[in-house]
Amino acid sequence: MLTSNSELDSSRSIDNEKSRKYSRECRICGAPAEYRYFGIIACTSRKTFFKRNANSTKIRFKCDNNDQCKININNRHIRTSCRLAKCFQCGMSTDMFRAPRQTKPKSISLIIAQIKDQPERVRLLKNSMLIYT
Repeated sequence: MLTSNSELDSSRSIDNEKSRKYSRECRICGAPAEYRYFGIIACTSRKTFFKRNANSTKIRFKCDNNDQCKININNRHIRTSCRLAKCFQCGMSTDMFRAPRQTKPKSISLIIAQIKDQPERVRLLKNSMLIYT
């Protein structure tokens, strides 16, 4: 079966686009990655993990393996302490976090309306509980 040059060229260009799209790997776990997050090319899972845990002062993670775990695509969900350490080793930085959004204070009239609405909600809840009992 003979194919024309244009068919071969179009199939090559499709293959090139696919390889270009996923030619980058997450520097932490090796998963396909397209964008830079917090200073390095990383997958969205590592981005989310880092965002949740990098500034965590409440929880101190410990590794049972003396921080010698190898993080790769097959075991990237174990050992929180090792994953976080590798994020920092690879160059992720908390300096690139966005400042938290400012919330608008509720207006006095909205607060008063919510307070007035509370007894009605309680009454409705009591009525619905009576129906189920």
